[in-house]
Amino acid sequence: MATAQLLIRSARSVALWQVARWSVLATVPLLLLWLVLEPDAALTALWYIAIPILPATFFVSTALWRGVCPLATLNEIGNGLGRQRVPSARMLLALNIGGLVLFHLMVPARHFLFNLHGVALAATIAAVGGLAVGLGAIFAVRSAFCNALCPVLPVELLYGQAPLVPVDRGRCTACTVCTPRGCIDLAERKAIPQLLGPARHTAEWLVTPHGAFFAALPGFIIGYNQVKDGPVDSAALVYAATLGWSLASLVVIVAVVLALRLQSRFALPLIAALAGIVYYWYAGPAISSQLASATWLGAGIRITGIGLVTVWLVRTLVSGGGSVARP
Repeated sequence: MATAQLLIRSARSVALWQVARWSVLATVPLLLLWLVLEPDAALTALWYIAIPILPATFFVSTALWRGVCPLATLNEIGNGLGRQRVPSARMLLALNIGGLVLFHLMVPARHFLFNLHGVALAATIAAVGGLAVGLGAIFAVRSAFCNALCPVLPVELLYGQAPLVPVDRGRCTACTVCTPRGCIDLAERKAIPQLLGPARHTAEWLVTPHGAFFAALPGFIIGYNQVKDGPVDSAALVYAATLGWSLASLVVIVAVVLALRLQSRFALPLIAALAGIVYYWYAGPAISSQLASATWLGAGIRITGIGLVTVWLVRTLVSGGGSVARP
């Protein structure tokens, strides 16, 4: 594939990204082993210490996590196997929708599976890692997994639409346009407008796959936090809660956007901020409870997270909205 853009970086920057990337990947086998041998401690550390940090980094810049994500590194390893091709537009659409579906399947499954069973989580992580390698071997660069099927990508897109800090991307020093539009690594601010296309100029963006996902996300987070961990036979209740609240969120946000005639470049930052605030509202006390720590820790996490999101929102709105791209 021809090179469409070349990013010139210092040797020191390249070396630091390499060290960070491979160091994070090296922790994955250790995590899998920990999940099998000491599942309670490993699950608590993963879900209530490591994972809550990620949304905060997305608001700062998605380049931070995407530069070191171990699944992305496995995807790159897959690039060295076989001969890759650029996925068709139809394939990319299917993979993107698949990522949205995976998010709504896998996150609620924490309540009846991944929060409770270390072996099940370890097996799932290993399977997803294998999928990242496989897609990297078949499709060009990061087009299929990192930029389409990854279930974390939709949240990265929404939270990362107006980064607080400019950070050079840690991968893809040479862009081959493996993802024709909506590449968050190439341009964070332009990814959502490119994905939504002309629909972003009207309220039609709300009925696109990503637009509907964004509008449903605040309700999804509320729904997830309305149910507690339980046995596998509680799965139906868990999915009913997340789906029901997601649909309610979608309906309310559609009504508000239509009533106030909000442009997508203002509506999307407001949705992102709402989702982030709701997330940290629940995350603070949950972390405090799981770690059996003083209540002030939960309150501190809640205040800090909400404060970060508020700063992000004000800065984004003052600058004229988050997702900006040419027609």
